[in-house]
Amino acid sequence: MATIGLRDIYAAKIIKDDETGTTYDTPMRVGKAITANVQPQFNTAELRADDGVAETAESRGITNVTLNTDDLSPEVQSFLLGKKINSDGVLVDSEDDRPPYVAIMFRSEKANGAYRYVVLYKGKFTLPESNYETKQETPAFQTPTINGRFLRRNSDNLRGAEVDEDQEGLDQSIIDNWFTSVYEETPEV
Repeated sequence: MATIGLRDIYAAKIIKDDETGTTYDTPMRVGKAITANVQPQFNTAELRADDGVAETAESRGITNVTLNTDDLSPEVQSFLLGKKINSDGVLVDSEDDRPPYVAIMFRSEKANGAYRYVVLYKGKFTLPESNYETKQETPAFQTPTINGRFLRRNSDNLRGAEVDEDQEGLDQSIIDNWFTSVYEETPEV
């Protein structure tokens, strides 16, 4: 079903991602959602034999993510981009900034009023563009867009997950906790 809305973009820092598992810090709201563009990249190759294509192979690359929000507060920039807020309360841009790996979560309203919930498990963001414009007769909002590159987790090769809240048999606690912690599959017993 088609989606008609976007709300609630959150991010959670990765504390650890290795063969023993992945753990995340508490999610933080990024800003009021305007757009989220998720573009998986695929590379393909063809083996040509006997005057035609005999085999094909695919390899998944990075997933490019572009988020546009109403604002990126200094706290959010510090969180997503590894920037420091100094003792004066000023966000400082430094060559020493190291963006952390994060997960992102958001939800998108479907045409029937239910929501689709999405998580991407591991990625880094780069500095957003800043646009400033003088006032005109009609105000023009300038909003930040931030770009990220997402990949598979080291612990289990997972890249992300999504679920529709109106899916039959869905445990409601999955939806209730979507933004309080990064979704992880319930282990089978």
